[in-house]
Amino acid sequence: MLLEYSAGSMQLAPSIAVTAHLNFCDACAATSKSLQDIGGHLLDQHCEEISDELLDDIFSRIDEPESRSQHSCKKDVACQDSIANQLPPFVSGLLPQSLKWRKLSPSLRAAPINVGERRYELALHKIDAGGKVPDHDHRGQEITVVLKGSFSDEDGVYQPGDFLVREPGESHRPMAAQNDDCICLSVLEAPIKLKGLKSVLNPFLSFSPS
Repeated sequence: MLLEYSAGSMQLAPSIAVTAHLNFCDACAATSKSLQDIGGHLLDQHCEEISDELLDDIFSRIDEPESRSQHSCKKDVACQDSIANQLPPFVSGLLPQSLKWRKLSPSLRAAPINVGERRYELALHKIDAGGKVPDHDHRGQEITVVLKGSFSDEDGVYQPGDFLVREPGESHRPMAAQNDDCICLSVLEAPIKLKGLKSVLNPFLSFSPS
């Protein structure tokens, strides 16, 4: 995934999740920079064999995600949502002046973040301290970056900066730590389904990027 991100070929919403993780993980940030340097070196080595049109296309694809992120991450100084003050500047800079939270369960809320992405949905998820997310499986890829607090599931405990990827068909039941609320940045490729029920849990029912 870092290779795709470093090449600039990743979709916008997943690239935002990776960037959020790199703000926490120095090792991954260094790896990403090395991959970008290697790509630039290889491009220099073969530049005489590449047409001007292809070269322009390569540079535009590499530069586009970064420029989009920088544009999207300009912090709105008028942002009044108190949660924004608890998040890394990169993430809080994406948020609108007022987040529209939707209660999905007694202990889970979600707020969509509109970045113009069509394939994926980007959102903040907040689990109250000690709260459990309903057991669910995935109909598409789900990427989660822990921003504040921590949660656990059947596979382990996840702290700020941890980066998780769930693939279609996988299921889990996250539970926040008892001592603090957990806030995550999530990227969903498709709605998730509650296990054993016919209903689909779609946090973005009223949110459709244009």
